[in-house]
Amino acid sequence: MASSSSSIAATNPLVGIQVSEKLTKQNYALWSAQVLTALRGARLEGFISGKTTPPPAEIEKKEGDKKEGEKTIKIANPAVDEWFATDQQVLGFLFSSLSREILSQVAGATTAAQAWQAISDMFASKSRAGLINMRLALTSTQKGTMSVTEYVAKMRAIADELAAAGKPIDQDDLIAYIINGLDANFDPVVEALVARVEPITVQEMYSHLLNFENKIRLRQAFLTASTNAANRNNVTRGGRGGMPRGRGGRGGGGRGGNGGRGNNGGGRGDNRPTCQVCNKRGHVASDCWHRFDETYVPDEKIGGAATHAYGIDTNWYVDTGATDHITSQLDKLTTKEKYQGTDQIHTASGEGQGHEENNS
Repeated sequence: MASSSSSIAATNPLVGIQVSEKLTKQNYALWSAQVLTALRGARLEGFISGKTTPPPAEIEKKEGDKKEGEKTIKIANPAVDEWFATDQQVLGFLFSSLSREILSQVAGATTAAQAWQAISDMFASKSRAGLINMRLALTSTQKGTMSVTEYVAKMRAIADELAAAGKPIDQDDLIAYIINGLDANFDPVVEALVARVEPITVQEMYSHLLNFENKIRLRQAFLTASTNAANRNNVTRGGRGGMPRGRGGRGGGGRGGNGGRGNNGGGRGDNRPTCQVCNKRGHVASDCWHRFDETYVPDEKIGGAATHAYGIDTNWYVDTGATDHITSQLDKLTTKEKYQGTDQIHTASGEGQGHEENNS
């Protein structure tokens, strides 16, 4: 028995080959790709395509010698049995790869070519519709909320299905389909890719998109942190007054310009946030129109005006070694003296200002 089994395995190259996707009504493209690969590897594709036809049933054979005269007779062709055995091996391989519902419709086939033709006819119309749907999916799929990895993987999967169905997509076309589904946030990297002279592969484009996506995430995280810090600072200014209660009794209710009605006072302060990108008030950085515009430069006058805002730091620090301090709001100094020098301070607006007083 062992020698018999080994001889069968030696003469049947399909023994041991398993098709993971049994044919159903939904997976013809994947199934055919696996079956064709196995048959081509075993050099048996001709049995399903019809190219390997059965040999003639009889062949001629000469008998006798030349002296007495040779006779030509016809005998059964031994190659017929060999061809039939191989054909039945291919047919059995096809049957083993079918689901029960498909097998019941092609079980009457007696050759591998008949079975393959019946299966092809069964799925011909469905395959055409499937190809159209897959092409439409390539043109209409949008990245949306998917990550770059998920989006590119989905587009590649559709292209692979088309290739398995015998309709491969050109790499440049696939790149165009992928770019078409990206949102406006990716316009900078898309423009750079389109402007390239040398060709680019799908894998290279994927790397560029992934790097740009990571850059967007880092920038959004930074803007969120900056916005939260700005909101906390504005709440502190508006709710508690601009100056802490100092040693000289200059509390929130005094008359020295630091009380409830002062510019940095209590309940009537301006609670509107200041954008960290354009320095304008009334919105936060995450809502700014210029948050992804790397070429945008804020208005210098607005930037200069923003430097006059008096920030409050309530923390205490060890002596920094500074001998002089400068401020644009002299009423915040407990003690001040006139500056006698000629130096000037240039603000962000570009204007030079001579400071007449500083603290002592």
